[in-house]
Amino acid sequence: MIDKRVAIVGGGITGLVTAWQLQRAGVETELFERKGEAGGAIKTRREGDWQPEYGPNTLLLKERIVAQFLDGAGLSGEMVEANSEASNRFIVKNGKLVMLPLSLKSAVTTPLFSAKAKSRLLAEPFITKNRNRDQTVAEFVERRLGSEMLDYAINPFVAGIYANRPEQLSLRHAFPVMDEMEQEYGSLIWGSVAGSKKRKEGKVPRRLISFRKGMQQLPDTLAEGLDHLHLNHDVVSIDKNDDGWKVATQMGSYGPFSDVIVNVPLYKWSRSLIPLTDTEEKKIKDVNYPPLSVMLLGVKKEQVSHPLNGFGFLVPEKENRKILGALFSSTLFEGRAPSDSHLLTVFIGGGRQPDLAETESEELLKVVLEELSDLIGLTGEPSFKDHIYWPSSIPGYHVGYDSILNIFNDLEERNPGLHLAGNFRNGISVPDCIKNGIKLADSIQ
Repeated sequence: MIDKRVAIVGGGITGLVTAWQLQRAGVETELFERKGEAGGAIKTRREGDWQPEYGPNTLLLKERIVAQFLDGAGLSGEMVEANSEASNRFIVKNGKLVMLPLSLKSAVTTPLFSAKAKSRLLAEPFITKNRNRDQTVAEFVERRLGSEMLDYAINPFVAGIYANRPEQLSLRHAFPVMDEMEQEYGSLIWGSVAGSKKRKEGKVPRRLISFRKGMQQLPDTLAEGLDHLHLNHDVVSIDKNDDGWKVATQMGSYGPFSDVIVNVPLYKWSRSLIPLTDTEEKKIKDVNYPPLSVMLLGVKKEQVSHPLNGFGFLVPEKENRKILGALFSSTLFEGRAPSDSHLLTVFIGGGRQPDLAETESEELLKVVLEELSDLIGLTGEPSFKDHIYWPSSIPGYHVGYDSILNIFNDLEERNPGLHLAGNFRNGISVPDCIKNGIKLADSIQ
């Protein structure tokens, strides 16, 4: 029996956190990343006075386990908190940006929802809970809250988080808290009140943060602290024999290892990496990762008529627009743009309009500028522009996703020492990935 020695394939945030945590516990760990830098979808660049984010823009810090991890990694002093205006969120309705209500009074008076939709909410506690746990987000919301709330609250919300449509996602897997509130309390309203104490367990005061050098400072810090990080190492096969697990890259073979963690997106899985059956491989390939384009635009403040006094805006599908929404990036955090300019991050495509995400940069820029002209009064040309295309963005936890989770469990049971980790399991957010990495490391030690 070989000593505990762990290989991690894939340097996304889950893999980095697991490696950092295992090394801290004294477990010999080697991480293999095919690219020249670790961090996966977390990408920050600095170009003069511009600091755009190409992946996640923020981290919602609300759980003690995540806060303690960041502190242990030496990042507490590097955090920057979002400006107070970030609490303002906008939804497009009838071609105008309407602020989401922040209080009970504003919820009563908001033009975002009709009087009929507001009165429909009062009936929510009396709606019978659904015995069928595997329902779409759209089915759940329309049943409990009504079609208007689905169209102008949840539809854009889902696009902003998953780059997808509520009809394509399982409530229980994509938004488990909402499912649990219905099952335990029979109502979202009663659950919000009665379950507030329970939800505060293990929590810290909510803070929307980034880091001084942007979100990439998180993976960069973790990577710099690893003793055995192999960049530009594309893993071509993983095998197990009597000695343990072996990892082969184009640079050579490594091992044996007692455990191997595969932190690779599902669309990159192959039988050379994971011992899948025909049926398992087919089911895994059915998980949808919608394509997404992100357009970064820097403009002078006088080019925009809207004050951009918020986090950003989301576009309901009902509005028939060609963008999913935009973040007011330079409003969120200081130092993201020159003092006389705004930095905007615009999202296009996703599960709503996948073909549009594939549009070439120059053509897509025309589309985005036309949309922003209508919505925030943008005029003229940007002084900074960039575009990143994610052909496969965020995994969609579809109805029936239990069958996918069962595949993960079966693979690990059949192959002791194999661990499957990533945002395809237990949540897609950066905090989810951090928690998953911590828990996985704790289970392996």
